[in-house]
Amino acid sequence: MQPKIIERDRFTVIGMDCLTTTEDNENHQVLIELWNEFKSRIDEVQNKKNPTKMVGVYEQRRNYPNRFSYVASVEVNSLSEIPKGMIPKIVNGSKYAVFTHQGEICDIDKTYNYIYEEWLPESKYEKNVNGDNLEVFNLEFSEDDNSDVDLYIAIKDQE
Repeated sequence: MQPKIIERDRFTVIGMDCLTTTEDNENHQVLIELWNEFKSRIDEVQNKKNPTKMVGVYEQRRNYPNRFSYVASVEVNSLSEIPKGMIPKIVNGSKYAVFTHQGEICDIDKTYNYIYEEWLPESKYEKNVNGDNLEVFNLEFSEDDNSDVDLYIAIKDQE
């Protein structure tokens, strides 16, 4: 599995957030609930840049390797209207390695394990700790489906 290497400029999303952990696979249920709640309210978000795509933005907590924040969101052209209970987030521009996870969402850990344990150590890149990682879904995505998810891993050239 070889990624596409792309660069993305800074962009803005609006969505709902949570803080979760990978311990005891807590994050799986928490993220499913977050996405279900966000999808039920997605029509409240105005100024969508691409109405058919949803963006999960996650950021590892530097001092707590098993904890991360996550925003279930959509990219927007403007922050003029933020629905109650939602937040805006600016996603810094970065170089990304883009992988496509194909199959059930419950197996996404296998794709992440490949990326971090095999591909990244053997590549000419390292993780960009100042970049947010992204998961890009089609609006019709269902966790019970064999849908594709694009995983954007923030990278930089090795120093």
